[in-house]
Amino acid sequence: MRAMTVLVVDDEKVQRETLASILTDEGYQVLTAGDVPAATQILRDASCDIVLTDFRMPGGTGLDIARNARELCPESVSLIMTAYADVQGVIEAMRMGVLDYLLKPLNVDSLLARLAIIRDRRDLQLEVNFLRSEMNRNVDRGTLLGHSQAMLDIHKVIEQVAATRGTVLITGESGTGKEVVARTIHRMSAQAANKFVAINCGALPENLLESELFGHKKGAFTGAIADKAGLFAVANEGTLFLDEIGDMPKNLQVKLLRALQEREITPVGDTKPIKVNLRVVAATNRDLAADIAQNTFRQDLFYRLNVVELKMPPLRERPDDIAMLARHFIEKYTKELGKPMRPLSNEACRTLVRYSWPGNVRELENIIERAIILSKSPDRIDVEDLPASLHQMPLLSTAPSTSIPVKLDEAVRQFSRDHILNLLTTVDGDKKEAAKALGMSLSSLYRKLEELEIVSKRTDDVK
Repeated sequence: MRAMTVLVVDDEKVQRETLASILTDEGYQVLTAGDVPAATQILRDASCDIVLTDFRMPGGTGLDIARNARELCPESVSLIMTAYADVQGVIEAMRMGVLDYLLKPLNVDSLLARLAIIRDRRDLQLEVNFLRSEMNRNVDRGTLLGHSQAMLDIHKVIEQVAATRGTVLITGESGTGKEVVARTIHRMSAQAANKFVAINCGALPENLLESELFGHKKGAFTGAIADKAGLFAVANEGTLFLDEIGDMPKNLQVKLLRALQEREITPVGDTKPIKVNLRVVAATNRDLAADIAQNTFRQDLFYRLNVVELKMPPLRERPDDIAMLARHFIEKYTKELGKPMRPLSNEACRTLVRYSWPGNVRELENIIERAIILSKSPDRIDVEDLPASLHQMPLLSTAPSTSIPVKLDEAVRQFSRDHILNLLTTVDGDKKEAAKALGMSLSSLYRKLEELEIVSKRTDDVK
């Protein structure tokens, strides 16, 4: 494994050189800087895994360095050394991506323990993600990943709806992972052992789509040489996923509405209805309210489908998830294509995080696959391996929020929540490792997660 690179920033030369010596003896590659400009230049030029910075320095603070590290080395971890910690400063540091505060005078053993956790997680991350990918590959065709608040909220709703058989409507732009959500709902439901059946409602002409959904009797039309079970019957006791529901012909929408209301279907050419018991999940990238206004989509069907609506956020609204998704696709396609495993360079990662992603997660997946195929470097995937279009589209702003809670208890709660979320990001969602780093038992961590409304189910699904 490649030795981790630590950038030590401190205006006190003795402190800086002492830390550099200790960390070098522990097997780290160490770079040093005495002020904010020098540290920023190193972050531009080098690939840093960990930034260990003093808080108060001439010409800036540790927060400035953490902010620059977040921009220039998106996958780096920042630790701040200070003798002046306060609640508001800690909250602001968490927003800059700072993992933890270290109080001066430093306890060297405590520092090395923190760095060891980060190093061990880096070394194990590829293997863990690979094993998870293999496990998920055997279960379904996708994994719902994301640490961002938007994705944590999606996971929470999925947990709630999976416990029922309620109909779900998933909305969002193309490429945001609507089918992955549908499969996740099925996998977490009591019907997980039964079939998950998917169909694109816009891919077939009306007569063929009707036959696919409801089945037909022999001789019902030219070419119907035998009875055929429809997908409603095939998915009985399981889940039927109706993708691109907004493209379904309006005449067929009437029959779908009846099937949902009565829980029965009538095959084409038959007069005897068949009872079915299944969950229906529908998805669309269309504005169904506008389609209703234009009389191309039935309002009563919309209300029947929209029992629970899940709005998938576009990737441009969840930039904190991009690096994780990129790693996931790198692991997936290096194995599928028989290529050596290579990390993203800092510049490549920076470019991905700042791109506006009109094609969302699907576009990111395609770009990573392309980069793995075309990359010539044996060590990394660089910015030159990414398509030129990434440099020509508008970039996202990575500026953090400046909203500060007024009440102390709100500030402490927000700090605790942000701190735990950042730690979970660092340890790739491993709650046992997170509990160890926080100095608490696993059961105490779960109680804290529920208290802070981070997750409510005891699984390692904070991804």
